[in-house]
Amino acid sequence: MVTALDRVDLLVGANEFVTLLGPSGCGKTTLLRCVSGFEDLDQGTLSIDGVTMDGIPAHRRPVNTVFQNYALFPHMTVEANVGYSLEVAHVAREERIRRVGEALELVNLSGMEKRKPSQLSGGQQQRVALARAIINRPKILLLDEPLSALDRKLRQAMQLELKTLQNELGISFVFVTHDQEEALTMSDRIVVMNNGRIQQEGPPTEIYHRPRNVFVAQFIGESNLFTGRAVAVEGGEARFETAEGLTLTGAARGITVGDEVDLLLRPEHFDLLDAAEAGSATDNVLAVRLDQQVFLGTDYHLLVSTEIGGKNLRVTVRDSQRERLPDFAPGARLHLKYSGQRLHVLSD
Repeated sequence: MVTALDRVDLLVGANEFVTLLGPSGCGKTTLLRCVSGFEDLDQGTLSIDGVTMDGIPAHRRPVNTVFQNYALFPHMTVEANVGYSLEVAHVAREERIRRVGEALELVNLSGMEKRKPSQLSGGQQQRVALARAIINRPKILLLDEPLSALDRKLRQAMQLELKTLQNELGISFVFVTHDQEEALTMSDRIVVMNNGRIQQEGPPTEIYHRPRNVFVAQFIGESNLFTGRAVAVEGGEARFETAEGLTLTGAARGITVGDEVDLLLRPEHFDLLDAAEAGSATDNVLAVRLDQQVFLGTDYHLLVSTEIGGKNLRVTVRDSQRERLPDFAPGARLHLKYSGQRLHVLSD
């Protein structure tokens, strides 16, 4: 037997955009299916707006789902696809036309009522699926990786449109993805999952800057992780010796001498120093060798190794910093400075 969800305890607020984020097989889609009624719970309780959903079939729950493949009827027009549930419910024709028009206006598809899905772009098809899902104004809209089939540029545009639509509708969105950029861009709250369990939940800034454990730190953004032991604690600052022989200093929140901890520095937490700055700096400076560089328009992504211990680090610097340093070729000796306040101690 496989435990798909293990002691998951989650509360979604009214008009909140919550993203379930994690690798394939972590349980996020299973959780979505439990909310929608397509999967039954072995234990526990699921309630929506104070009403227990035990025994209530999917079609009677106040939720709708937007799937990855959109599941549009190819032989129907846009307006027929969007209004299908209203027709099944025997809603009067005039009322159906009015509500379909409102839904299409919300997703910017007015004027396309008579088109077939084959005559629409991928982004337009996705908007039709959204209009169909919101026409009954569910209490919760479930979205199962609905942007994964779109190209990068369109996906980024749709991220902003989805968040805007959620604010206009005033209903709760539960969004499933394994794409961290989507989660950080759209969410009020991110729920990071792995092996059927919630690893951490919180606002995007908290998840990114204060991950609870190594899994979250590595899954959200790029990370430089160190294993260190606290060798001194004084004046609110702790000094750590790492397994590579590096000395790192940071805030001593809850740290005592002898503690073994995992430490995190994000690639963007480093600043490059020129020769004069490196000569006068004494604290929080690492001497490194440049192994590889990748230019990404406004940023350089550097792969470096420390002179002490040969620790590989990822560093992101702005192009304006790059221009200050004449020697920027593989093998060059560089100095990196970081703020002790940026050194994050993982709590789990």
